[in-house]
Amino acid sequence: MTHAGAGAIFPLLILLLVSLPTTLIWVFRGQGNARKRRIIGFSQIAICAIAIILCFSGVTYLQSIGFVGAFIVLIAMLFTPLVLKNRV
Repeated sequence: MTHAGAGAIFPLLILLLVSLPTTLIWVFRGQGNARKRRIIGFSQIAICAIAIILCFSGVTYLQSIGFVGAFIVLIAMLFTPLVLKNRV
C-alpha cells in the first residue's frame, strides 16, 4: 500500500468508530420491528467487514474496490438509523 493509501485509512477508521456504535445502538435499542432492524444492521456490518478485508488484500484493484465500498457502506450505516427512525 502506498503512503497516500495508508493516509486514507485514517478517515475510514474514524468513520468506522462513529458509524459502528450508532448502528449497534439502533439495532439493539431502536424502536419498531426488532427483526427488520437486526437484518438491516447486521447485513451492513457484514458487507463493511468484507469491504475492509478487501482493503488489506495484496491486489491493488481489490484494495481500491474495498476502500470505496467501505466508505459507501460506512456512510450508509451512519445515515440508516436517521432515515429509518420511524419506518422500521
